[in-house]
Amino acid sequence: MASLLTPRRECQCCGDGNGVCSGEVIVVTTAQTIEVFVRCGPMIEEGTAGEQASKFYGCLPRLLHRAGARMSDVVLERVFFRDIARDFETFQRIRREAYRDAGVTGEELPAASYINQPPCRSEQAFELQVQAILPNGSSRVIVESFPEVAPHTTKKVVHIGGHRHLYLMNINGLGPNGSVPADFRKQSDAMFARAVPVLAAHGTAFPAVLRTWCYLDDIDRDYYEFNLSRNAFFAREQVTRLPASTGIRAGLYPPGTLCSFDLYALLDREGVEVEVMHTPTLNEADEYGSAFSRGMKVVLPEKTVLYVSGTASVDEKGATVHVDDLRKQVDRMLVNVRELLAAQQSTFADVVQVITYLKQRSFLPTFVDIWRTWGLDGLPNSFVEAGVCRPELLCELEAIAIIPHERP
Repeated sequence: MASLLTPRRECQCCGDGNGVCSGEVIVVTTAQTIEVFVRCGPMIEEGTAGEQASKFYGCLPRLLHRAGARMSDVVLERVFFRDIARDFETFQRIRREAYRDAGVTGEELPAASYINQPPCRSEQAFELQVQAILPNGSSRVIVESFPEVAPHTTKKVVHIGGHRHLYLMNINGLGPNGSVPADFRKQSDAMFARAVPVLAAHGTAFPAVLRTWCYLDDIDRDYYEFNLSRNAFFAREQVTRLPASTGIRAGLYPPGTLCSFDLYALLDREGVEVEVMHTPTLNEADEYGSAFSRGMKVVLPEKTVLYVSGTASVDEKGATVHVDDLRKQVDRMLVNVRELLAAQQSTFADVVQVITYLKQRSFLPTFVDIWRTWGLDGLPNSFVEAGVCRPELLCELEAIAIIPHERP
């Protein structure tokens, strides 16, 4: 689908004498909304995690202001921690103070996801992604906020035009009283089940979920059992159109949490086209037992959104290719993503958010070299260290692309 509007990209590098932050701001303007995507890697030489968090939340209002947004327009945050057990409470305190100073408190705070996936740049205590949404002109955007569903489990419902978008973050399988089942399968089954009443409260069920992000504390040990748990849940909930998804290793909070996930669901389907994404370079993941789609295309009145699932160096038969060869694995991964986008008449130029998972942070210079060779410098890419779903896979990448539509 051709578009007369393209995302306005602004690369923001901030230096104040105490260190340098890396980051980008992307603004996408549609007939209904202005959406602001911020990626930031705060760095202060020899600075503490608290100083880095303060630096980020000191910069965020200015970054948003340049795009015409305010702190109260922030809907979603994802925070990648170097050491979540040590730094979570400090980060939360600074975050709450920053939003309080902007008049945002309690359940009005953005929905947020917190995971321990160390930034690949060792100077960083955090890597952060932020999404803000505000109306364009006389259009209306309504953000519904709710009390925590469970400790640290947050949700938002965003009304844009006649459609409601549900975001549910940090869903885990801990007991209602905070107890921690020691068995992974019990946690995984409870985690999926916990989403059902939340969806039902908004008049929908799990088949309305279009994207999930699944985190496992020990992916090498538990990924097989996770797939069994998810498959059984999807069969019970009659999920036949498999959501786009990422399944990745992440340390979780509170300690003892073995798995968690985030989800996005579209609550109103009238006037919306939803289509599973395919490419000849990849088979379907459910052919080898993983219940997710390679990507999901969502055509709304004002824009098309492409959710590219976690994608790696896998071929059209589902086999890992280029074992032990990082450069070739990165190239094949990028080919797969490029072809998923191309099948929807899209390119990397439409991408607004990327997460690259590297099995070892030492892979970063090689990845960046290839990334630049592909001409992708300037895209908002968070590089984090994380184990991938197969031991032989060295990297994985997920992305979101937005194509604004021509005004009617």
